[in-house]
Amino acid sequence: MEQALTREQQETILRYYSNENVLRQIAAASQGREAVGTYPSGSYDSRPNVIQYPADVIQLVRKGVSSFHVSAERWSMPMALTNENHDVLRTGWDFLIDIDSRLGWEDSRMAAELICDLLEKYGITSYGIKFSGRRGFHIIVPWEAFPPVVDNKFLKGDYPRAPRILANFIREKIKDQLMERLTDKHPLKDLLAMLESPPSKLDPYMFLEVEKDWGARHLFRAPFSFNEKTWLVAVPIERKDIVTFRLEDAKPENAAKSTVQFIKQPKGHEAETLLLEALDWNAVHGEHERRTEAPNKEFKYEKKIPEEYFPPCMKLILAGLKDGKKRSIFTLINFLRICNWTWEEIEARLKEWNEKNTPKLPWTAIIGQVRWSQHQNRKINPANCANSQFYTSFGVCQPDRICMKGGDKIAIKNPVVYPLRAMPREKREPKTEKYEKKWRGWSCDVCNREFRSPKALAFHKGRVH
Repeated sequence: MEQALTREQQETILRYYSNENVLRQIAAASQGREAVGTYPSGSYDSRPNVIQYPADVIQLVRKGVSSFHVSAERWSMPMALTNENHDVLRTGWDFLIDIDSRLGWEDSRMAAELICDLLEKYGITSYGIKFSGRRGFHIIVPWEAFPPVVDNKFLKGDYPRAPRILANFIREKIKDQLMERLTDKHPLKDLLAMLESPPSKLDPYMFLEVEKDWGARHLFRAPFSFNEKTWLVAVPIERKDIVTFRLEDAKPENAAKSTVQFIKQPKGHEAETLLLEALDWNAVHGEHERRTEAPNKEFKYEKKIPEEYFPPCMKLILAGLKDGKKRSIFTLINFLRICNWTWEEIEARLKEWNEKNTPKLPWTAIIGQVRWSQHQNRKINPANCANSQFYTSFGVCQPDRICMKGGDKIAIKNPVVYPLRAMPREKREPKTEKYEKKWRGWSCDVCNREFRSPKALAFHKGRVH
């Protein structure tokens, strides 16, 4: 049963949505998306649904709808959507950042400002901002700002993984600044009083949320739509006006006059750098897939391994990259360390490598990772070959006969194993006195060939002699 509205509320809703500017803005924001009406009780109208024309908005309002939600995903035929055909019908997705605060809308505004600053740092200017209608803000980066292909696959199909990675990356980037601003504004005792028990470390996301858990057919409140909990409007605002925004601006009589667009048209792939950095960050810090298949002692070398014995993936990385550069810093440092390169040699080789990258990375990003690894002072294997984030995703996994070991599948689990097979034994493991003793005593009395164990000797004699 739908929530009963007063006659005054019904008249306010109808009068507001009858405004030509409001109708035009909602219809424009609904194009190529699923668009769903919401009743005062919070329940959705039938799904899937679309809004193609301004008249469709009025028709739904007269049916009892009080607000509208549209999909973050773009669809070729929204009305044909089922649970099975998302990947077929999806043509793209907008990256929406939903900010909400337990402390009130003014604290959400602090987070919104930090996120806007971060987007602009990455060269993104065509993002949109709107008040949520209650205690938060929405920031949107349109689909057209992203490159269609990343890591050798169509980005439109990397949903919801890619927007989740972007959200987590942004949360991490603004976390410290946001915590500083919260503690500057609120006494620490007031913040702690909001928590059930004192934490070991304060985190701003204990009090304020920046959405990170996207799902299929994700909906958000359409621009210029009512919020039934406050009867304020989700009104778009310009970046320069976010500091001066007041709740008065979201009242229907004021919001109806706004001509600010929430979804803007970008100038090229403005968000490409942000996306690539987020994917690199996630590969190293966000997903814990990089596990070695055996302890590092299995891959110890006595001498420095020269580049001629590197696996194809390492040679391709060292030839210069367009994608995957930051995650490859992690790969190169750990691989070269296992191969007994000194820190000075690693630093010099990374500098030479960066000259071949398109575009080049800031040297501070590379040397910072080198210094961190030096501080850790331990050898770590690079990611396993099966970890597509570090190899396959940007086209450097091109196995040769040594990788395949004569079969139709990759036979090595980690790149550090490759030199064991590519190098002659005497080059990777010199015959020391200890080495000679290890072999002495297990020789064939027919051909004098030496073996590691009696079992190996017996196998040899049975097969050869």
